Formats: sequence, C-alpha cells, structure tokens
Amino acid sequence: MPPPVRSLRVLDTVPAFERYWQTVRSQPVEVQIERWENEYMAEWPELLEKQKRAYSEEGANWKRIARTRIFPHLPERLPRMRWLHRSLLKSIPRSWSRTQEVLKPGFPVRFIIYVGIGVGAGWATQYGGQPACLLGLENATENAYRKTRGKPGVVSHEVAHLVHDGWRRRNGLRGIEEPSGPFWQLYEEGFATECERRIEGPGRFRLRTGRPDWLPWCEAHRAWLAAKFLRDVRARTSLRPFFGSWYNIHGHSECGYFLGAEIVREWAEVTSLKEVALLPEPAVRRRMKSILVEMAKR
Repeated sequence: MPPPVRSLRVLDTVPAFERYWQTVRSQPVEVQIERWENEYMAEWPELLEKQKRAYSEEGANWKRIARTRIFPHLPERLPRMRWLHRSLLKSIPRSWSRTQEVLKPGFPVRFIIYVGIGVGAGWATQYGGQPACLLGLENATENAYRKTRGKPGVVSHEVAHLVHDGWRRRNGLRGIEEPSGPFWQLYEEGFATECERRIEGPGRFRLRTGRPDWLPWCEAHRAWLAAKFLRDVRARTSLRPFFGSWYNIHGHSECGYFLGAEIVREWAEVTSLKEVALLPEPAVRRRMKSILVEMAKR
C-alpha cells in the first residue's frame, strides 16, 4: 500500500496569474513584464528573487530574456499552460506517492506551480526554509514539451534531487548544489534521472523531452555521446547542449540526462543507489570520468 500523501503541499499561483493576465494581455510587453514583477510576483517575493538570481549568477539579464523569449510567446502558449496546470493538479499526488514508495524521502515537499521567466520547467530548491519543487509552466510548454500528453518525470526528478541533497547533508557531505564542474553536473543530473526512471517506469522515462525517438537515438549514440562529453570538457566548450532545454545535439535536447543516468545505473549495479549518492566529491569526479572513458570505447 502506498504511503499517505499528507506530506504533500501545493502552492498554486496560477489563479493569481490569470487575474494579472486579464488586465495586461493587450498591453505592451514591457508593461506586462513590469506588472508581472510588481503585481503577480509581488505576493511571493522569495519566488521572484530566486528567478532573478538564477539569471544574475549566469551573468544574464532577466528582463532581456523575458522580453525576447518569454512574454511575446505567452498568448500562443496559454492554452497548453492551462491544460498542463490542470494536469499537474491531478498528477502531482500520484507522482509524489510513487516517489515516496521508491525513495522514501522522509520529509515533506512543497510543490509550487507558477508562470515565470524561463528558469526551468522543474527546479529542486528550498522555499521558506523547506524542500520545494518549483514548476514553471512557461518553460514546460515551450518547444520540446508542447507535444507531450503530460509532464511525467518532472516531479520525481526534482524530488530525487532533494532526496540526494538531504542524504548527503545528513551524512556530513556537501550538498549537491555546492560542488561544480562538468563531471559533478553529469553525476547529480544522472542520479536524479535514474531515480526518475525507477519511479516512472521504462515506458514513461523522459517522455517529457517531446520526441518519441529521443531514447532510441541516445541509446544508439551512447558511446559517441560519452566521447563528445569528454571532448567538450577538455576543450572547455559549453555543456549547455547536453542539459539545456533551449539547446540540442543533432536535434535532441537533454542528452546529458540520459548519459548521466546510464553511468549511475551501471555504477549502482555493483554497489547501491544510496552508496552512489553518498560518495565524496573527489571520488565522484574520478569515477564519472573513468566510466565515461570506458563507455566511449564501446
């Protein structure tokens, strides 16, 4: 019997967004952005600040991105956003219950549904001092997500990040957001994606990429992807094509999630998922690089 979902908490900001949008939909984009910041988001200042900080840490101007990539497209995306909003309210309890069964997080998680400025479709973080999963509808309905029937995997993937971080901190290790570098990013995203596969099942794995040929393509190019990742790391080339939903490798986005999950799955076969989660940072980097080198030869 699945565990109770009493630890499920959902903050739904979409009704407030709809009220805001009714008053700005015919106004210039600059006015929409100003009022998004000062009216709609004003009720949740921490959520607003997180989004702004995410861009400032990358040296990006959030208003420029909002003006060019987000707000001009909201009218065409609104029907999908509304459909996805209804779908999430139904699917979050099921996904959270299944995640509890598989990962047994042992702590409550707040799910926040909002319309933001493209920071991410799913984002594992802290909100109000507690673990939270932020679900940005504007990002989830862009590009790859528009043809999917739902949003499987986002909830389980982001909660897996929170569980991973919690396990490490409780064992005196640095949290997943603290270390940096390409091999660490591949490790933490690979861990969450392997958890996602176990929770959602192989038939629903990464369906949110929006392309039915995504998984077969990644499997057929497994060694090539491993070799490319190593080459890009050596050349100090941006790894955004491996992870960013706005980027792609030969038309396939988020291939780094597949590659990382393959490494973690292989690794967990000789130990356990929990032990993989609790390795010290230097060991993670060495092991990830070693497996990639071997994988590239196959």
